[in-house]
Amino acid sequence: MRTIVVPTDYSKPARNAAFYALHLANALKCNVNLCHAFGLPVKSPMLGQTAWALYEYPELEKENSKKLKKLVKALEDKEKILWGDEAFPFHPSIYYTCEGGDAVQVINNTADHNKTLLIVMGMQGAGMLARLVFGSNSLKMVESTQYPLLLIPPEHQYKEVKKIAFATDLNKKDIKTAQSLLKFAEYFDAELLITHIVQSTNEIIEDKAYEHKKEMFLKNLEGKICYNCIYSENIDYGLDILKNKDIDMLAMGHDHRGFIERLIQSSHAARQAGKLEVPLLIIPEAVHLFF
Repeated sequence: MRTIVVPTDYSKPARNAAFYALHLANALKCNVNLCHAFGLPVKSPMLGQTAWALYEYPELEKENSKKLKKLVKALEDKEKILWGDEAFPFHPSIYYTCEGGDAVQVINNTADHNKTLLIVMGMQGAGMLARLVFGSNSLKMVESTQYPLLLIPPEHQYKEVKKIAFATDLNKKDIKTAQSLLKFAEYFDAELLITHIVQSTNEIIEDKAYEHKKEMFLKNLEGKICYNCIYSENIDYGLDILKNKDIDMLAMGHDHRGFIERLIQSSHAARQAGKLEVPLLIIPEAVHLFF
């Protein structure tokens, strides 16, 4: 069955993201798979140390599985409060995966073994961008995910999704993403706000080429949509303006960049993830979406 994968390190932001994902799973009629990657005590290839690490693995797995089962129970109790004990309305089933190793690899492997709709993760708050190359799993996932990735601000509580903003430069490859987002929005009876951020002071609204480009983009979309053009000196300022337009979720495409380029200049998606105020849905380029 379709699944939302929810990585957790048992922190408050991760737990908050899990409860947010539970609401999404109910609306999307899918299950939840909690995912935890625990670190191995020794990574040295020296024979004695490696043997000791393997000896400790079952105990570490058992210990972390207990913690995951507690979170599963908390989510199941929340389900009963929200939707009662009866089978109807839909109750997401809660599963968990517990493995030792690199967190990003375990998350992606878990997603690969499910019909994953999206990955939902909690963010640790402001300033995370500076730690991109120092081990921030959330921002590593921005760069490596092959599935839609939804990042939840640390204390953001779920509320009914009524408006999803999609930031685009109206390129052809974003049309398919917009179509998938419209299907996603239908589950919530939400509106998709197609937003083009313009970094020029020229009056392009009256430019025939621009009007044609907008028309060609919008004509392929069906559903509850509206269009918004924001003039801003740069993309990040424009996205900040957009987040103040009473939106419940911000969606962005994300092209994968090489490691050296990431060190020099992170993508708009990564920068926005570093100062997140609303849930941020990042859609990787050229992936199949199950919405």
